[in-house]
Amino acid sequence: MTEPNKDDFAQLMIDRIQQTGEKGRIAYHPEEFRLRGEGERSAALMLGNAYKEYCAAEGENRERVIRHWVRNWFSLLRDMPEDFEDVKPDLLPIVRSRSHFELNQLRSVVESGMPISWPYVPLGEHFGVALVYDLPDAMRSIPQANLDAWGLTLYEVLEIACQNLATLPAKFIGPQSGDGVYLSATGDNYDASRILSPELIGRFQVTGDPVAMIANRDSLIIVGADDAAGLDAMLKMATEALEQLRPISSIAVRFDGDEWVPWLPELSHPLHKPFRRLYFDAMGRDYAEQKELLDRLHAKTNKNLFVATFNVVQDPQGRLLSYAVWTEHVESLLPQTDMVVFGGMEGEPTMVPWSRAWEEVGHLLEPMDIYPPRYCVRAFPSAEQLTAMGSAF
Repeated sequence: MTEPNKDDFAQLMIDRIQQTGEKGRIAYHPEEFRLRGEGERSAALMLGNAYKEYCAAEGENRERVIRHWVRNWFSLLRDMPEDFEDVKPDLLPIVRSRSHFELNQLRSVVESGMPISWPYVPLGEHFGVALVYDLPDAMRSIPQANLDAWGLTLYEVLEIACQNLATLPAKFIGPQSGDGVYLSATGDNYDASRILSPELIGRFQVTGDPVAMIANRDSLIIVGADDAAGLDAMLKMATEALEQLRPISSIAVRFDGDEWVPWLPELSHPLHKPFRRLYFDAMGRDYAEQKELLDRLHAKTNKNLFVATFNVVQDPQGRLLSYAVWTEHVESLLPQTDMVVFGGMEGEPTMVPWSRAWEEVGHLLEPMDIYPPRYCVRAFPSAEQLTAMGSAF
């Protein structure tokens, strides 16, 4: 079937929402591919997932996709129950990439001048855990205002939400005996959240510490860190799942007995490079989107601040390395990378490891309260400092 362009799809959604009963005006923001209602009680709908689902569907299934997202729009307008006991049974945790929360907040600042208040807890550095009110047709985010009204902290409510998650059926495909790869197959939009169930993960037979990839909402993959064949299978599964609807992240994490932490195989491991490439794929996308939003914000606020690009290069030994350019006489926001290229007005650029730069000129790097992490630099190292740092090549 032919696929509509994004603008035509947005108009189709506006028409159907209004035909279903929306009385207010609906604004379309093509640069964000989003709909937003106007007025005090307004809904907002990011169209990316709806558009992908619509294009992937055929025949009458396209109508089902439209109906689902129209119901989603109206579910966002329902009043949240004031009594916590009325909400409690339907609270569940969701796991998304950390950039999902941080970049949406930054986008809100760019568009409205105000950050959204959707609290989350970091998980494994690159993921985040938040709360939703699980409705038949939608997941409704729980903002800080609701927590304040209930007189509860995010951690208190997350504990309840995880208890609710544990009562839901969970299905995993894995080996009948012995070690191997375990793949979630529940298909209820909460498979990603099951990484929060250590009791469940602990039942899997794996070689070494559990390693997980959360490729999309319905694809949680678990394997042992010392299972080379299993890790190879994980790479193939994750690559395929990332091409499906509702992708989350291509970054792997390891459970160290207490918490999930970022993970890559050792440099000597035959699968180090493909895992590292997937890691850079995720960080590259996040940094690129962050840069685009920061550039828009600085243009609106007339702030002359250069947002440096996150780059990836292969060194003479074949290793993949990320780098950013620290330019002389330019106030910049640098991404955190493996290497820093110092670009002065004279001489050849100098490339040094981030750790070495931090040791020598860390006082010039001002950490920003932002994810993915960036550092503000207003001054350039002296010639003596550049000489002291040396060069990687």
